[in-house]
Amino acid sequence: MQIGLLADHPDAVSTITRWYFDEWSHIAPEVTEAWLFQRIKEKAVNSHALPLALVAYDDEQLVGVVELKICENTHYPEYEHWLGGVYVARAHRKKGIASALLNAAKEKAQQLGITVLYLQCEQHNIALYRQHGFCVLHTAMHHRMTTTIMVWQA
Repeated sequence: MQIGLLADHPDAVSTITRWYFDEWSHIAPEVTEAWLFQRIKEKAVNSHALPLALVAYDDEQLVGVVELKICENTHYPEYEHWLGGVYVARAHRKKGIASALLNAAKEKAQQLGITVLYLQCEQHNIALYRQHGFCVLHTAMHHRMTTTIMVWQA
């Protein structure tokens, strides 16, 4: 498996858009696929500044993605740098790809001088993020859904 910047693989934007839309559109029905495409495309031009995304490939097949972004949840403007959009294609889950992406994202954040990352996740993902050093801060509402806000410090 290889992990690189989405900026080096801009052709992956359409696939990532479809993944995100299929996985999370029920949470935010007002979000359109076209709007989502534009948001992901923004991350395909950055290599040394946020927002950006990292992608995982296995034998030249896109298998996962993670994003580093700024102020993901507008209710918490004091939480500046965020990790989000962690997604692994269904056929490739339970192979350690999410963990590899999380490690690569934390490393990239540190290279950019970022030492604190926040994320918001659904209840079933808390254990994964705890394994990667994230600590629960509190719950929050995001698109009419209760999420857990977590933090990681380098």
